[in-house]
Amino acid sequence: MSMRTFPASILAAACIAAVLLAGCTGPGTQPPLPTPAPTPSPAQAPVPAEYHSFDQTNNGETYNVSPDAELQLRLPENPTTGFTWNLSVTPGISILNDTYIPDDTSGKLVGAGGTHVWNLKAIGPGDQGISGVYRRPWEPATATATRFSLSLIVGESSCVANVCTLPAVPSTVPARFHVYTEADNGKTVQEPVGETFSVRLQENPTTGYSWNLSVPNGLRISRDEYIPSSTGGQMVGTGGIRSFTLVTLTPGIQTLIAEYRRPWVASGTVTYQNLEGGFYGIIGDDGKKYEPLNLDAKYQKDGLRVAFDATVVRDAVSTRMWGTPVNLAQVEVIPEFTLTVMVE
Repeated sequence: MSMRTFPASILAAACIAAVLLAGCTGPGTQPPLPTPAPTPSPAQAPVPAEYHSFDQTNNGETYNVSPDAELQLRLPENPTTGFTWNLSVTPGISILNDTYIPDDTSGKLVGAGGTHVWNLKAIGPGDQGISGVYRRPWEPATATATRFSLSLIVGESSCVANVCTLPAVPSTVPARFHVYTEADNGKTVQEPVGETFSVRLQENPTTGYSWNLSVPNGLRISRDEYIPSSTGGQMVGTGGIRSFTLVTLTPGIQTLIAEYRRPWVASGTVTYQNLEGGFYGIIGDDGKKYEPLNLDAKYQKDGLRVAFDATVVRDAVSTRMWGTPVNLAQVEVIPEFTLTVMVE
């Protein structure tokens, strides 16, 4: 190598290094979005398929995330002042856990403050949100209170206006994976044989009500789980999401029917009987026939699903000879969710 080419090669290498260190600074450069998960060391837990971290700099912003994406929110907090964050989420977001991390772990700096960290998961598709108010728990929130809000569009994949898809490790959710919610009640959808899809319905077991799903032979439930909106113990009774994951087995028209009711309350179907002028009875799910003597007109609809509490009227005389005469102490319409799946 000549004396002339040696300095030139050093100069070229230095220029390349400078370019790599400086990064792209052209006019088309976009500001960085919230960071994806860092690469874990061997001692760390594995990073989820899609993971996003947010903080106070994301206040008021909107982002797209995939179903089942895991999220982390970090907000500054100083409980020694009496102020703490009161966080609320929509039903499609679940709070997995939360913790307070002091800035000073030695305990010597009294009142130094720290960071409140929430780990969350996107469990319901559509427009979802996270909102918080920084206040003293014993005082009402005022208009001047510090607030935080974050809007999430779960399940979208494209950017529109100021809504941008976050950079992340590709999700393990299959590209065709579909999530159906209350908004799809009564619809007909298509799924190929051997495909997996999910039905997610809002549920609040603290009320005693839960979803009871009837599945045809052409489908199979591979997973049934309840996902609370908050598992941190701070929002008792807020409910959550009942998630059914199903697999298509055979071609044809398959119909899913789910009922939201209390399991211990009798249920049945109102039926019109064209006997002796006609009347409405109830065929119970237990196979018994009930002839209610006080069925309100609003429940006199053939095929209506109802839950009821009945007392047998032993001294009643009926010439219809159809079922057991009863008085209804309580009756209510059972909410239903139906989804027709055309398996191809």
